[in-house]
Amino acid sequence: MIENWIFVLPVIAVLMIPGPGNAMVASAAHQHGQAKTSLYIPAILLGYFYAINLWALLIHLATPYWPNFRVMLYVLSLILVCWMTFRLFKVQQLEHHNRKHPLIRPSQMFAATLKNPKAVLFAAGIFPDETWDNVTNFVLVFAAFSLVTLPVFGFWMSFGQALLSGASEKRKTDLLYKGSALFLLLCLIPLMISLFN
Repeated sequence: MIENWIFVLPVIAVLMIPGPGNAMVASAAHQHGQAKTSLYIPAILLGYFYAINLWALLIHLATPYWPNFRVMLYVLSLILVCWMTFRLFKVQQLEHHNRKHPLIRPSQMFAATLKNPKAVLFAAGIFPDETWDNVTNFVLVFAAFSLVTLPVFGFWMSFGQALLSGASEKRKTDLLYKGSALFLLLCLIPLMISLFN
């Protein structure tokens, strides 16, 4: 049984960080509306499910031969997530992403999530080691993960739609977007600390 459910907080922090997946959710909400975009959530969850489990399997197979493989993946994915955050740091970048993907489909959401480096963070350091010990732990952790993703993607649908439609004043929106990105980067500090423990 999972002893410590505190891993849910880093999951929320990592999911909230601006990245290509969240930009896709924001763009889809702007293009199709929140009701239709909410139908894409199963594709996003399925992408995360496959990606996290593939990375966990790779870590499990590589660790006996290369003990530092997990730590290396964790550090590299953390760096990549931070880089993606700064890349999508400005509202103009989100608008550019929206123009680049004019008609977003569930298959694109699945592919973006499958390639998302956040999945490596979940598999290598955020999810408890006991997740893959038995079926009960596996189901509980992924059920908690699925429940956490719903409000996060709800936020990105409404926030992204407001950003891209110009419903709020541009300057205030840009500051809010930057502020949320900085706050979420600060939430990654406990992840970096856990790496060295």
